[in-house]
Amino acid sequence: MWMHLFSFMILASGTQSRPATGCQASCGGLDIPYPFGIGSGCFHSKGLEITCNNGLVATLAGTGIQVLSLSVDPRPEVQVMLPVAYECHNSSGQITKWFNGSVVDHFTGGDKGVVYRISGRRNKLVVLGCSTMAYIKSNDGDSSYYYTGCISYCNGSRSAQSGWCGSAGCCDVDIPEGGLVLDNNGPVITFRSWPQQVRQQVAESSGGCDYAFLVDKDEYRPLRRDDLNMSLNKTMPVWLDWALPRPDGGSNASICASANSEYINSTNGNGYYYCKCSSGYEGNPYDEDPDKGCKDIDECARPREQYYPCYGVCRNTPGDYECSCRIGYHPIGGGPKKHKCTSKFPLAAQLALGKYILCYVSIFNFELCPSLAKKNGWRMRSAFKVPQIENYHVRSG
Repeated sequence: MWMHLFSFMILASGTQSRPATGCQASCGGLDIPYPFGIGSGCFHSKGLEITCNNGLVATLAGTGIQVLSLSVDPRPEVQVMLPVAYECHNSSGQITKWFNGSVVDHFTGGDKGVVYRISGRRNKLVVLGCSTMAYIKSNDGDSSYYYTGCISYCNGSRSAQSGWCGSAGCCDVDIPEGGLVLDNNGPVITFRSWPQQVRQQVAESSGGCDYAFLVDKDEYRPLRRDDLNMSLNKTMPVWLDWALPRPDGGSNASICASANSEYINSTNGNGYYYCKCSSGYEGNPYDEDPDKGCKDIDECARPREQYYPCYGVCRNTPGDYECSCRIGYHPIGGGPKKHKCTSKFPLAAQLALGKYILCYVSIFNFELCPSLAKKNGWRMRSAFKVPQIENYHVRSG
């Protein structure tokens, strides 16, 4: 039984160059940054429309796909919940129910719209079950294809072992670097059972269901034996990259509205792009509001060793920062952004100076510096003469 997991693309019928005023800014605690938006006039194009259900759950409009996170910078990403594909059998190995994992084929209304791509950097493919496999078919752009997948095998659900995926009953595999474009040209992920005779042998001892799904690499926990009997309505968190179609005439200025922003050609397909804040700035490159758009990063306020190293005196500048050595120190190697500054005074000179200072502040304690006092001819009594009081009488009465 061949089944495609899902195919998903949203097409746009028109674009909105600027959001309308008074747009809803969040849904259930999730911020909705432009070019996404809720309601007419609040989103750039149809593929970026968000529906807020009961004021609590955000979904991609028209799909019912729950949205967990929206990102516009530094990477255009959306985290969504996608359903798990399954295939269930009786003890004779016959399929009793199945779901191919398909979300939606596409929205109609335009020739070209927002394109979503399954992130290869952040997701993996997981297969759970006995005697089943799933693989990914991907086009590298020159009409040739390559496949990535894995096979899960066990003698029955009882032989499956809890632990990291890779033990009996579970396998996982990274998806191709660059991700997978979700379009309406057919399945991109295929779920397949093993030959019928093998399937029947396993089914006789176990029955049950097999599952295949994409999932965020950081979210999927170690396999538990109960996963082989998960709910058939189960969904998993998945990261999607997104990109916009280039406007007619090739100009991107209408969408990269914020000052200090630039457009980047996307790998999601020819003619697609996304906006990004220029180096040294952060915020929303699609929003012309100075309070929401690309703002200067104060590098000096960040943990310097991790993000913007400075082993001297840091000074923030527009889009950058300067790092210089303190007075009395000079840079070495690649400068104070890479190495600690060294003192201009030799260590021996520092020690000698420190000794003289110590003696000076301790000058009333002659025993601390006898050698220096002798060498320099110091005379404590002559330097600090105390007047003697003679013929001092106390009159009384």
